[in-house]
Amino acid sequence: MPSLRNIVIALAGLSAVSARSLYNLHRPYGIPPKQIPSRSTGTGPTGFLTIDKHASTGDHEVHAAFAAADGSIYSSCLEDTTATVSDCQAVIGDIRANNGSIKVASGFCLNWWEGACMGRVCAGKGQDVWAGNSSWIADTMTTSILDSCVSNGKAGAAGDCADVESTCGTYRLELLTYTGA
Repeated sequence: MPSLRNIVIALAGLSAVSARSLYNLHRPYGIPPKQIPSRSTGTGPTGFLTIDKHASTGDHEVHAAFAAADGSIYSSCLEDTTATVSDCQAVIGDIRANNGSIKVASGFCLNWWEGACMGRVCAGKGQDVWAGNSSWIADTMTTSILDSCVSNGKAGAAGDCADVESTCGTYRLELLTYTGA
């Protein structure tokens, strides 16, 4: 159960994003904010926040597990997926387009989607906020999940804990089927 402090941090982040898109109230006739070009599908570089509900239920079937030689990143291929490599490459590109640190409060995930692919960056429990560099996240998703799992028709997850389906680590990265729900 996320603490009240974590919920406040998450809501404050949403408020900050919302406030940036408002007109300047001191200059009501000012120039409207710069709009991000719209896409016909997907989220683009702005992810959306959800509660990390599957971490407590472990609702994925693990098909293969891999570990980096130095033991810093563990990854697992999960259930079959309809996500395509090209859709997941677009998601990874959107994450990389953040050009800096991506921060997620404990018990929450930031999500991006394109076509049939959803990319998730989730913070493990037991910390206030996890932060990772967007380029590192994108590179890790590519090498640890896209190349070994999605390219073989499987969803995948990576993290700093051997059981990537639990909350034992500080972060979890996922490429999964996006169902629109």
